[in-house]
Amino acid sequence: MANPTMQAKKRTVLGKQVKALRREGHLPGIIYGPVMEATVPVVVDRKEFERAYQALGHSTLVTLSWEDGQRPVFIRDVQMDYIKRQPLHVDFFAPNLQVAVRAMVPLVVHNPNPHVDGVVTELITEIEVEAKPEAIPHQLEADISALVAPGDAYRISDLTLPTGATVIGDPDTVLVSVSALTTEAELAESQALPEPTGEVVDEDADSPSEEAE
Repeated sequence: MANPTMQAKKRTVLGKQVKALRREGHLPGIIYGPVMEATVPVVVDRKEFERAYQALGHSTLVTLSWEDGQRPVFIRDVQMDYIKRQPLHVDFFAPNLQVAVRAMVPLVVHNPNPHVDGVVTELITEIEVEAKPEAIPHQLEADISALVAPGDAYRISDLTLPTGATVIGDPDTVLVSVSALTTEAELAESQALPEPTGEVVDEDADSPSEEAE
């Protein structure tokens, strides 16, 4: 399947002057990586980028085109203005497609059992995967329909991975678990304050160190 595409333009505006580009609805960035002879400063349409980033994240290859080049890239790093909730700068990483890379891949949980006797908790939401760039999955899916009782767990070893991909981590790592429901009585008991213990300290009494002085 062909990679999603995105258009870019080379930029000559650098430094603090990029603020003007942002006001015009553009997002400055760079393209770098082992297949690039040099880092290429570029600009992309901010709204187009936001749509792509929301849909694709960091683990999906995007074919980025500019005036005299085209490369499959990962969206590697995004600097954000968290007040305006807008991206400020993006790094596009152009990998060697024949060399394995590592990427954090989202974990998506499906099919919770409607008869589960307990509380289902997702412990990990992203998993590090190693593969050649074109084999890095967009997401990993966990079918948790078999989790029905306290103590049941879905582990890394239960994942189905694409051909050529491996997970970086202990196969026994628990990703999703079921724990017993806590009754109101148990909750009240756990929140009860313990009885005070130990000696009552007279704050007016001299300490041994003060007596020694």
